[in-house]
Amino acid sequence: MIEPPSHRLEAARRIAARLQAAKSIAVATHVNGDGDGWGSACALFYHFQPLGADVRLLAATPYPDRLRFVLRQGIETLAPDAKGLQALRSADVQVVVDASEPGRLGEFAHAFAPDRTVIIDHHAVASSQLEAADVLIDPGAAASAELVYDVLHQTAAPISVETARALYVGLVTDTGSFRYSNATPHAHRLAAQLIEAGVDPQAIYPHLFGTLTARELGVLEAALARLGRDTELGITWSALDADVEALEEYDLVIDHLRNTQGTHVAILFRDIGGSVKISFRSNGAADVAELARSFGGGGHRKAAGATVEGPLAEVVEQVLAASRVAVSLSPDT
Repeated sequence: MIEPPSHRLEAARRIAARLQAAKSIAVATHVNGDGDGWGSACALFYHFQPLGADVRLLAATPYPDRLRFVLRQGIETLAPDAKGLQALRSADVQVVVDASEPGRLGEFAHAFAPDRTVIIDHHAVASSQLEAADVLIDPGAAASAELVYDVLHQTAAPISVETARALYVGLVTDTGSFRYSNATPHAHRLAAQLIEAGVDPQAIYPHLFGTLTARELGVLEAALARLGRDTELGITWSALDADVEALEEYDLVIDHLRNTQGTHVAILFRDIGGSVKISFRSNGAADVAELARSFGGGGHRKAAGATVEGPLAEVVEQVLAASRVAVSLSPDT
C-alpha cells in the first residue's frame, strides 16, 4: 500500500485514532455535494461502520441522483432537520470532508462542537475556517478522497471494494478523469491501488460522465444559446436566467465552456433569485480561486465558485470586468 506523504502522516494518525475510539461518528460534506465530497464521506462510513462505530451521513442539501450508485441501498442521509441535527450534536466525532468554511455547511454549520470536530479537506484554508480539534488540510492533494485514504491507511482494517470505489469516485471526479493538473503521480498511484482493490473504472464511468438526462441536455442547450466570448483574452461565459430549470450540479455545462477552443477562463452564472451563483474554471495560468475570493467565494486555482447578491446583468458585468483584469495579468496571455 502506498504511504501518505510525510507532512500529512501525523495528522492522519491522530484522526484515525480519534475515529477508531469513537462510538458514534457524524460525517458531513458541503452543500451541493459532489463526487469528492460524497465519495469521501461514504468511504468513511464504509470503513468505520464495520469497526463498530455508529456512522451517520449528513446531507446539507439533497444527495445527488448521479452519485446514487456510490451509496449502498438502505443507507439514510440525514437532512438538517431535528433528526439530522440531533445526530450531529450527539456524535463523539463530527467530521467535515471537502470543506472547511461554515458557510459551506448549510444549516448544520452552527451545530458543530469545536472539541469534537475533524476537518479533512484539500481546499486552501479560508479566513472563516470552522473551529476544529483536528485538521488534515492539504491543497496539494488531488482530492479530499486522497486525504481520507491517508486516514484509513492508519487503521489495521483493510480497505474494502466498496470503500475503494467511493475513494476512486472522489479522485476521478476532482481530477477530471485525470486530465487536470492536480492529477499528480501520487494520485495515479493511489488510483492504481484502488483498482487493485477491486474498483472497476469502466463500470463507474457511465454514472459520472457517460449519461445525460433530458433535463441536463435542456440546461446545456440554454447555456450554449446564451454563450458569450472575449476572444482576445480567452474568456468564455454563459448566464442562465432564473427560469432555466435547475440541476443538482453543473460540471457538464461549464466543462463545455472550458473546452471551447481558445478559452483561458470559463465562467457560468446562474440567477437563483436575488443573487447569482458563479462557477469559474481555468485552463491556463489564471488563478480563479483568487478571483472567486474577491467575490466572497473560494476554491482551487483551476476550479472555484462564489455567490454574489444582485441582479444577474450587474453581477455578470462586475465579474467579467474583474476576470478580464485577472486574465490580462496572467503569464499565458
